[in-house]
Amino acid sequence: MTRPTSSRSRLRALIASTAAVTFAVSLLIASPASASAPMADASVTAGVSTAAPAARLASPVKALITDGFRAGKIISNEVFFDSSTMSAASIDSFFRSKVASCRSGYVCLKDYRQNTPNRAADQYCNGYQGAGNESAATIIYKVAQSCGINPQVFIVMLQKEQSLVTHTWPSDWRFSMALGQGCPDTAPCDPAFSGFFYQIYGAGRQMKIYTEGRYFTYYAPGKTWNIMYNPNSACGRGPVYVENSATAALYYYTPYQPNAAALRAGYGSGDNCSAYGNRNFHNYFTDWFGSTQDPASSLVRASDTGQIFLTSGGVKHYVTTPADLAVLTTRLGAVRTVSPGYINSLTSGNRFIRLVRDARDGAMYLLQPDGTKHHFASAALITRYGMRVDDYTPLTPKILGSYPTGQPVGDYFRSEDSPDYYKWENGQRRHIANGLAWQLERGKAKDYVAVFPAGNAAFPALGRALLAPGTLVKENSRDEVYIVGNGADLTHIPSWEMSADAGITAYQPVANGSFAGYNTSSTLAPVLTCSGKTFVLDGGRLTGVTNSLRSGKGNSIPASVCAVMRRTGTTLPGPVFVKSRTSDPIYSLEKNQLRHVQSGQRLLELSGGRSPYTVTWSTATINAYSKGAPYLAEGTFVSFGDDKVYVVRAGQLRHLTAPQYLLKLANGVWPIPIVRLEAKHLASYTVGAPIG
Repeated sequence: MTRPTSSRSRLRALIASTAAVTFAVSLLIASPASASAPMADASVTAGVSTAAPAARLASPVKALITDGFRAGKIISNEVFFDSSTMSAASIDSFFRSKVASCRSGYVCLKDYRQNTPNRAADQYCNGYQGAGNESAATIIYKVAQSCGINPQVFIVMLQKEQSLVTHTWPSDWRFSMALGQGCPDTAPCDPAFSGFFYQIYGAGRQMKIYTEGRYFTYYAPGKTWNIMYNPNSACGRGPVYVENSATAALYYYTPYQPNAAALRAGYGSGDNCSAYGNRNFHNYFTDWFGSTQDPASSLVRASDTGQIFLTSGGVKHYVTTPADLAVLTTRLGAVRTVSPGYINSLTSGNRFIRLVRDARDGAMYLLQPDGTKHHFASAALITRYGMRVDDYTPLTPKILGSYPTGQPVGDYFRSEDSPDYYKWENGQRRHIANGLAWQLERGKAKDYVAVFPAGNAAFPALGRALLAPGTLVKENSRDEVYIVGNGADLTHIPSWEMSADAGITAYQPVANGSFAGYNTSSTLAPVLTCSGKTFVLDGGRLTGVTNSLRSGKGNSIPASVCAVMRRTGTTLPGPVFVKSRTSDPIYSLEKNQLRHVQSGQRLLELSGGRSPYTVTWSTATINAYSKGAPYLAEGTFVSFGDDKVYVVRAGQLRHLTAPQYLLKLANGVWPIPIVRLEAKHLASYTVGAPIG
C-alpha cells in the first residue's frame, strides 16, 4: 500500500428484497448509533465525553470545512451520479498508471479478470450482461453505466477499502470483499456478495437504494444529524447538516465523520478517536480526479475522436493545444470522457483562446498558466498582443469565478515557451536582458508578467534589448565589457579596475545579440569629456576639471553614459593631482600623462603653496596610464639614455661635466643613486649652466 488506510466500520449489508430492506431499516432507525459495532483497533480516548446527544437537532448547523473537506457535502450529487467521466479504456489506463508491475505470484487490479453473470434490471440498476474473462476496468465501467454512478466513486472506494488500486501484492480476499459490501463489523461477510463482480454491482445498487430515500432516512439530506467520530461511542458525535443524497449514502456506507485530528493528518493517523473512511474518500478523489464539489469538469473529451472541449453555457469550444488545456485543468479539474451524442448536443463555438469575456459585464481577461485571470483595461492592450477584441472565449460566471483575479495586463510579458521577460515600449518588445534589468523594472511591473502563447508574445516588433543603466554587461560569446548608459549607448571598459574607479561595478552577462541597436564606439578613460566638459575619475565618481589644456581632455563619452556616473560636486581650477588608494606616490596630471611628484616641496610648489586636492585611481589604472617626466626632488642625480649626469638645483638640471663633481656632490654615498629616464623626457626640464 502506498498510503495509510483507514479503520473502517461497515453498515452495508446488501438488501436483497424490499421486505428485507424494511426489516433492516426498522432496526437501524431505532438506534442509529448502534448500527455498527466498534472495531478492534478503534480504542477509546481517555477523557472523551460519553454523552449521546439526540439523533437530530432542531435546526440546521453548517458543516465543518477543513482543508476542502465538507462533512455535510463530501461529494456533490452532480459528481457522484455522473457515469460519463471515464471509459473502460481510461479506467484500465488509470489502474496501470498506479501500478507499474505486480509482485510475482499475485494478480493486481490492473490485470484482474473474471467471468461475470447476468443481472436483471430493476428500479435501481439497468441490469448487467455477463461475459467471459472481463477485466476489473470493464466491470466497473459497465456497473457505473447500469446504476448511474460515477466510476471514479468505485475506484476511490476500492482504494479506501482495500488499497486495491495501488496494491502490488493483493491477496484473493481483497478482491472477494473489495468494497466491504455485505461485510458488517460484527459478523462475517455474506457469501452471496463474495467476489469482485458482486462487490461492485452490489455496492452500485446499494448506493442507489441509499439515495432513494425510502428505506434509509436517518442521514436524510436537509437535516442536521449527530454523526459519530469513531465506532467507539465514547469518542462522541458532532452535528452535521447533510446537504445531499450522495453524502447521505456515504454515511450509510461508512457512518463516521473524521474528527479534527484526522483532518489535520492528511492521509496519516489522527488520534484514538479518529476514523478515516470518508476523509480518505475525499482525499483520494480530489487527488486523483479533482474537486468533489463541482460537476466533474467543464472539460470533456469525445469518446470517439479524443477531441477535447471546454463547455460553457451549453457551447463547446475546441481546445487545440496542451498549453491551453493546462490553463484550463489548473482550475476546472480533469477532463471527463463523454459520449459522441453529448458532444453533438452542444452548440459549436470558436476554438478556445485565453482571451476570455465575462458574459455579465463584457470585461475581457487573460487566463494564465498559474490559474489566475488578468483584466485588459483597454482594447489597445488586446490588439498590441496580436489579438482581436471580437475573437474571445465567452465564459459563464461560474467558470470565470474559478480563476482568482490578479494584476491587470500591462507592459510586461513573456512567451509560454520561454522564461525571457519582455517590456512593450513604443510599439516594440524589448527583451529584459538579465536579472539586473529586471530588478530595475519589477517595481513598475508589480511583479506580474503576462504569459502569452508564443505567437502573441512575438507579435510586437523586436526592439533594442532592455539593459539596466549604470551596470556592466557582456554578451556571452564576446570578451568586451560595457557600461550601460540610460539611452542607446554602451561604453567599453578597458579594465574592471577602471570601471570601479568610475563607480560602475554591478555586472551580469546577457545573451548574444543583446547589443543590437546600441552604439558601442566609445571607451572609458581616466580623463573623459562629457558634453564638452572635462572630468577625471575620482574614487568611484567624477570630478570636474576647469583647465583641460593642462590636464588633457581624454576620451569623449556619450552623455547617456556620463549620466549614470555619480559626481563629487568638485571642480578643480588648477593642476590635477592623482594618487592610488593603497600607495603613496602622487602624480601631476598634465596633457594626458602622469608626472610623478617626488617631493613634498615640489608638490607644494606645483599647487601654488596650497594644500593640494588629489583624486584617487586604482593602482592598475595608474600603472596603465601614460607616464611623463617626473618632478625630481632637489639634489637628484639623473641621466637621459647616455653617459651625461645631471643634478637638480633650484628646479633646473645642471650637467656635471666631470666625475669628480658627481663624487663630491654625492657626499660619499655609494653606489651613487642616479635616476635614469628616457631621452625624450629631457625636453620637459629647464637646463641650466653646467657644473665644472
